[in-house]
Amino acid sequence: MKKQKIQLIILLVILGCAIGAYFAAKAYSAHKEASEKSTTYTALSLSDDDISGIQNITATNDAGGFNVNHDSKADTWSFADFPDEKVDTTQIKTMTDALSKLTSDNEIKDVTDFTQYGLDKPAMTVTITLQDGSTHKLEVGNYNSQISEYYLRVDDASTVYTISSTIYSDFNVTTSNLVATSSSSSSEETPTEAVSGSSVTGSSVSASSSAS
Repeated sequence: MKKQKIQLIILLVILGCAIGAYFAAKAYSAHKEASEKSTTYTALSLSDDDISGIQNITATNDAGGFNVNHDSKADTWSFADFPDEKVDTTQIKTMTDALSKLTSDNEIKDVTDFTQYGLDKPAMTVTITLQDGSTHKLEVGNYNSQISEYYLRVDDASTVYTISSTIYSDFNVTTSNLVATSSSSSSEETPTEAVSGSSVTGSSVSASSSAS
């Protein structure tokens, strides 16, 4: 009888260890899966020197886009087409902050067919010229409604990322949107951009890309 009790206790101990090992393995697996899901990918990363030395940012989008120059010595921004207008530097800083480290939760490697992501005819293209004359090109394609993000291609690479709609909106503006309100008066004419034979004044442009 005593022997049976000892055997029962041993079996219970073994069972307890097995259950503990099971839950430990399950917790580890869940932690590993969560870690893999939270992986972030760097689509573009510019140093502080790169950011402060940016010479030009040019964007083309459905509304026409914008073209701004930067005097890195004086740290002042101006419109390439409208030098008398002052640039809203707050919006420019929002853009450059995004460029300092543009990360993504999704990375699609070795892409050969960019059509499925709307990158054969990008809805928006942003070109950044640095102080040394080198450039970085960002192309934004379709909007994926399932994850509420846009597809992005950087520097003609074969990798596609996704970026938040917030970042898309930061760059999807026109010259008129970037004019500093303090520099304009009611008597001054608002700059316009030509778009397919028409003109656009300072209204925001909504994203118009199909979901992929």
